[in-house]
Amino acid sequence: MTDGDMRNGRCGVCGGGEVYQGEYAAQAGLRRVGAGKFGQRQPVFDAYICGDCGNTQLHVRLDAKMSSYIRDKLDRIPPQKRMG
Repeated sequence: MTDGDMRNGRCGVCGGGEVYQGEYAAQAGLRRVGAGKFGQRQPVFDAYICGDCGNTQLHVRLDAKMSSYIRDKLDRIPPQKRMG
């Protein structure tokens, strides 16, 4: 299996090499989980889709403004210890 990052052209779920790149423009804006209507940020994501299994990854185009918004408005998930 791969490291899970589909930007390298391989699917982290099925291991397939049929990965396609597109662009996803968010319609509803970026908000906290469960926040209802929140904010008007409309991020653009690089989208990677596996043609074999349908697994999809989105990577936000992170500029200074978006980075600041994320740090100020969203909940951070601290790193977890890996098992094994």
